[in-house]
Amino acid sequence: MPAYDELTERFRANHALLVAARDRLQAAVSAGTATGEQRTRLDTVNELLTSVTAAEVDAEGNVVEVRRPRQFLKVDPEGQGRAVEVLGELRQAKNVAVLVPGMGNSLDTFRGQADRGDLVRAEAGPGTAVIVWLDYDSPQGLAQAASKGAALDGGPRLAEFLHEVDELKAADAEVTLVAHSYGTDVAGEALINGARPARVVMTGSPGIRKYIDEAADFVPSPTRLYVERAPGDYVAYSEWHGPDPATFPDAVRMATNDPLANDEAVSVHWHNEYYRTNSEALRNIGRVVRGDLQAITTTATTRTTETELAPLTSWGTPFNHLAKTASEVYNGVVNLTHPHRHPTAPPNTPTAAPGTRAALPDAPAVPVPDDGVRQAGWSSAERVPGERESTARGAGVSRGGAHRDHQTGGRGR
Repeated sequence: MPAYDELTERFRANHALLVAARDRLQAAVSAGTATGEQRTRLDTVNELLTSVTAAEVDAEGNVVEVRRPRQFLKVDPEGQGRAVEVLGELRQAKNVAVLVPGMGNSLDTFRGQADRGDLVRAEAGPGTAVIVWLDYDSPQGLAQAASKGAALDGGPRLAEFLHEVDELKAADAEVTLVAHSYGTDVAGEALINGARPARVVMTGSPGIRKYIDEAADFVPSPTRLYVERAPGDYVAYSEWHGPDPATFPDAVRMATNDPLANDEAVSVHWHNEYYRTNSEALRNIGRVVRGDLQAITTTATTRTTETELAPLTSWGTPFNHLAKTASEVYNGVVNLTHPHRHPTAPPNTPTAAPGTRAALPDAPAVPVPDDGVRQAGWSSAERVPGERESTARGAGVSRGGAHRDHQTGGRGR
């Protein structure tokens, strides 16, 4: 069966699955036996079944509004719930972004993640399709997010899905994996398990694994890693799961704020603002997705300069030390009770050839090119002991239902 027909059939099958779930939940509500969770899920399912309004160009070149059903490659309305939605025309797209949300997400918060996917698609421009991938059990609180368990379970599934995308997309389309917060852990595990996207973007990452302190430890050539850490991002400062990817010497550290803009520029701070409309953070994500690598702006600020309260006073670095200590204690307890759930030792890594960095087993050594991108104009402050900063340089849809925060993706991150 051609890939296009396969897509059409999968969209229809998952639409039918949602209709069946709606009818079942509505029957419980009508009978007066529905729980509060079932009533909430009914609202969610009805929203997922609501057609979207999209702008398209007709045969005469006129921009017209059309309504079409939402396109789900997968949906599971039971329990916490899962969904994988395609935004745009996957088979015709020149660029494909796969968006992996972080903690606090479920089927009931998926609307917010779809809105975030729309923002990425609009920023990347024409010819872009975005797939919002929530096919793992997103941690529902800090206690669950402290564990690598969900990432270790979801990473191989994401790797398998990315291989599937290669069969569904146009042959010459490039795939960018875009992950936020705990989603970067899932993306990292996908790369370790054989995923091979063209590019990877990580925003607000708590780290990948304890021994991973450079992109070459887990990103196979020729895939490039692009990272963002906004000032005040406590999740990235914590380095709970490993060193902050924003400090990797062979990753491209992208700017989240444009110091050359006027006072009306959209600022990005803390952990949940990377996808704000008209922000430099979102612009840089769009540039990576569409392959406009020379336009990327970079930064090399440190935790100290990002969280300076007064001269020689900063909360970022003390917070980092405290969080890392707590993480080590947590991992020590976990290793005693579940020794296989928190990988702490690196795999056997082959020696790299001169001028390269060692890659994962069975992967080629990763060269460190100098693509030359536009420097954003940030001043490079003195480094804090123990914090290595990146030096590498790298090359509209409307939905029904209640409004969700585009920046935070509803409740989830």
